[in-house]
Amino acid sequence: MTFDKASEDYFRWFYDTGVWKDMHYRGVRTLKVPSDMWSYQEILHERGIEWVVETGTRHGGSALYFADVLSGNGAAGRVISIDIDRDSRMIESHPRIDFIIGDSSAESTVETVRRMLPQGRGPLFLILDSEHTREHVLRELHAFLPLLQSGDYLVVEDTCVNGHPVRPSFGPGPYEALHEFMAQHGEKFARDEMRERKFGFTAAPGGYLIRR
Repeated sequence: MTFDKASEDYFRWFYDTGVWKDMHYRGVRTLKVPSDMWSYQEILHERGIEWVVETGTRHGGSALYFADVLSGNGAAGRVISIDIDRDSRMIESHPRIDFIIGDSSAESTVETVRRMLPQGRGPLFLILDSEHTREHVLRELHAFLPLLQSGDYLVVEDTCVNGHPVRPSFGPGPYEALHEFMAQHGEKFARDEMRERKFGFTAAPGGYLIRR
């Protein structure tokens, strides 16, 4: 996705001023772009998503948000959220959220997720938002690929860093990882460009994907 000038100027302002660091959902800190969050709930509803797997729990606001959306949609599944520590204690007792403590790119972690998903499960929404280095995100993508079924949805967040269009000095990150991954496995995914472009900007340019 290429931002037009007005959209890029706004997104730079939103990102560089740190507004995204002072956002909360039901009182829980949520480090997301509001228009992306709106798109996510549309995706969950329109595609009949039953399960959400999130890497990078952090404070837990997005896990809580996804759990509420699943509940409101009458979905049968749950939110599985993964992080290396427990910075989200305040919502650990939520009846629709399961936490896994561990490296989200490790095969053992993905195997734990696999065991938590039922046979014949419904559609799944996978969102990658943990460590943003190219190496880590690429490991996540390869590790989770066998878990994805046709019709599942994948979002790779923060492809906006390293000059796409923010934080040009960040270094190779999610954007570069996704580019490398798609060079190998692009035929397995369809890009949801309509969703990506809907609001004119996103923290996940190129990162809205549907498993074929």
